[in-house]
Amino acid sequence: MTTRALVPVTVVTMFIIGLQLSVFAAWRFAGVVFMLVWLWPFALGLAGFTTLAIWAALVGGVFFDTHVTTPFGLTAAVGIVLGYGASRLGKEGVGDLDSAAWWVTPILAAGAGALAPALYTVGGAGVLNFSLWRGSLVNMVIVNASAFFVLARPVSRLARVVGLFGSRARR
Repeated sequence: MTTRALVPVTVVTMFIIGLQLSVFAAWRFAGVVFMLVWLWPFALGLAGFTTLAIWAALVGGVFFDTHVTTPFGLTAAVGIVLGYGASRLGKEGVGDLDSAAWWVTPILAAGAGALAPALYTVGGAGVLNFSLWRGSLVNMVIVNASAFFVLARPVSRLARVVGLFGSRARR
């Protein structure tokens, strides 16, 4: 049961939001900040933890959106889509760090990193917030896809460890 893992996932999610807001917000590549807040639920989903991925996306997205001037809930919505989609792959064993080829997880993450800014921008237009179109969507896609590719394996290992925390038997 993954409910015992909700507390550690929440703690790690809050830590990631803190990193996103205090450290990664200052690191801009081609004028773009890569979104670790979206990689975390994707990694949880790819590890096969659907509930935890959706929880992390919801909590992380809501807390992130309270600190930035973007449509409230949009970061969470994109994270939920990524986490749920990855969990469908994770349940099938696609992207498993132990049995799949080493490059599968980074390639899947790069695809998610490319999809996320596009969903975010289209979602912003859907709620009539056209300010998200200010920057270059191509730069956002390239930066996020590259960052997700590089960070996919370490974040996926962390997701697996934290997600399995709730399934350990008491001693």
